[in-house]
Order: sequence, then structure tokens, then C-alpha cells
Amino acid sequence: MSDPTTPVAWGIQLAKLWLASGQGFPVRVKDIALEVTKQKFPTDPVGCVVPHGISGIDGMLSKRQKHKDWCISYDEAVTVPGRINFTIAHELGHYLLHRKVRDTFQCGVTEMMDYGSLESKRLESQANTFASYLLMPRNDFDDQIKGQEISFELLGHCAERYQTSLTATALKWLEFTAEPAMLVVADHDEFIRWSFCSQSAKRLGAYKSPGEMVPSSALDYLKENTSSSRSPRRVEAGVWHPTEEAIESAIVSDQFEQLIFLIRFPCATTPDHAEEPESDAFTVLSEKSQRLNWKK
Repeated sequence: MSDPTTPVAWGIQLAKLWLASGQGFPVRVKDIALEVTKQKFPTDPVGCVVPHGISGIDGMLSKRQKHKDWCISYDEAVTVPGRINFTIAHELGHYLLHRKVRDTFQCGVTEMMDYGSLESKRLESQANTFASYLLMPRNDFDDQIKGQEISFELLGHCAERYQTSLTATALKWLEFTAEPAMLVVADHDEFIRWSFCSQSAKRLGAYKSPGEMVPSSALDYLKENTSSSRSPRRVEAGVWHPTEEAIESAIVSDQFEQLIFLIRFPCATTPDHAEEPESDAFTVLSEKSQRLNWKK
């Protein structure tokens, strides 16, 4: 059987291989990187997965000429839960998809924000897509949330199961859900940094542009309620959408001075359009997100 050629196909194949071997979640990417590449690509496998102690570079993939293999390394000082596992998977994606292109990949916030290079943007996006499909298989994700109302708590459960960040997990859900919903990240200065919508929310016109102000009622609620007393709340039309009520959930990252909102539109009905091209939620991670720390 020939090897996959796309990020999605590689991610699905390795996730199936992991589960077929009797292993559960989270997927231990380090084990896959060392064992699978040794069997599939014995002339240039991944020879080691190690911390590198270089601040500002989340992960690296580098060819070792002397050893005739590849090294995946990562910043062990990253404190965001799940970030390291996703980073190792991201670098494995570069190995499987791009090792014929370059001998070295350095992946940190600076590289991910390299808007001047469409090629770099494409490679980073593909590596993120591979990581998401390897770590968060769609069928299992569906099983975890089936019949439950989506909340940060439920997404946090999934993030813990898959050992991924809450950001990556929320974006994965938005990528496949039929529910109108969006994730909004703002700075503590109350300006929106970025947002990402599900397909049905896009059809609803729910997008929030970078630079927009966070709705004042959302800020007032955060100021008037402690983290322990906050809960999802229903807000009237005109707050997050001109004509639609919404259910607003919020968490605050003091470490990175960010406000994160999960906005759902439970009463919205959207036109039954023909299926649109699937959004790549993880391009958002590549382009716009910085390392986050989450707490309620």
C-alpha cells in the first residue's frame, strides 16, 4: 500500500494505526515518530525526539547528516497544557510531508507569523492539519461530545483526553460542527485580535474582525463577576450579532493578557447552502494565535 500524500490522510492513517495497536488516548506522538518512521523510512528515520531548551522556538525538525536521520526537538519550558504534544505532532507532519523540501524547520510564533512567505504559510498550515487529525480523530471527538451542550468545560475535557491545547481543541470542533458558533480572542485592551467561525456561523455573518472592540456588556460581565462565578449566559441580539441572540462563555488568560469567548447562536437558522470548502481552522493557529494559558 502506498503512503498517503496529504496531511489529512497521513493523520487519519497514523491515528488508526495507533488505535489498532490497542493504545488509547492521548496519542503518544513521540512513540509514533520513532517507531513508524524507523519501519517506513529506514534510510532516514526520526532518530530522536528531545527537548532543546531554546526559548521562542516551539519545535524544530532538523536533519542530522552524521547520523543519517532526523531530530525532532521542542521547547520543554512551554507551560500551556497540551502544547508540547501538538508541537511534536506538528514537526512529525513536517517530516512526513516536507522533509524533501528542507533540511531544517524552526517553528515558533515568529515563523508562524511569516505573512511574507506564502510557501511557509502553506507548509505550517499542512503540518497543523496533520497534527489535528492525528491527535483528535473525528469519530472519537464526536463520541466525547455526543448529546452534550458545548462549553469550555466540555472542550477542556477533550483537550485533556487528546493532550492538546484548548485553543486547538476548540478550533477542531468549529471546523466540523454544524452549529453556528465562533471563537473570539481579544487582548486585555479590549480589542479583538482574531476570530474563527464555524461554516454555519459564516453564513450567518457572525465574523468579528481584528481591531473591533469587544462588546461592552461582555466586558462588564467579566468585571462584575469573578472567575468562579462566571457561567455561560444568554445575551440579546445586537451584542455579538445584529439579529441573533447568543450564548456567551468566557475565560481569561492573565499570563498572556487575553480574553477568550466562545459564542454560540442557538436560535439561528441558516440557509441550506451547498457544501462549502472546509475551512482550515489550524491556519488560524499558524497565523494568529500566540501561546495561551487558560483558566476560568
